[in-house]
Amino acid sequence: MTQSLPPKSLVLYADDDKDDIELITEAFDKHFRNVELITFENGMELLHYVQILDPFQPAPCLIILDINMPGMDGKQTLKKLRNLEGFAEVPVVLFSTSTLPSDAAFARSFDAGFITKPLLSDQVHMIIDQIVENCTDEVKRLIRKGKN
Repeated sequence: MTQSLPPKSLVLYADDDKDDIELITEAFDKHFRNVELITFENGMELLHYVQILDPFQPAPCLIILDINMPGMDGKQTLKKLRNLEGFAEVPVVLFSTSTLPSDAAFARSFDAGFITKPLLSDQVHMIIDQIVENCTDEVKRLIRKGKN
């Protein structure tokens, strides 16, 4: 009898900094086998993607947004996501170099997490669990089950 693999949890990440995208992609690849990370260069690309998702496909289990992006920044993207059908409850994390209390308060006002980007690339691996902590309990269990 053939055993099928569990479906991968979908995580979306929008950031205009290619180095940050590479670091987060590496960290997810290293720590979680059952996560599919799809990256975007700005909020508009991410919004377009979620709007054309097949309604029968599971929604992303987590969306990570950089605050400072050209075109549509993370805050604007978060506002629009929360108004899309099926995305009011999807966990979102604003992931930024900002340490401003007002940015953290903004995230909370839209039921989103707020995590400051690490200064050193070595620290990225340490905050992956902190990012995943924003997922639902069921998703956290599934993701951690597939941890390397």
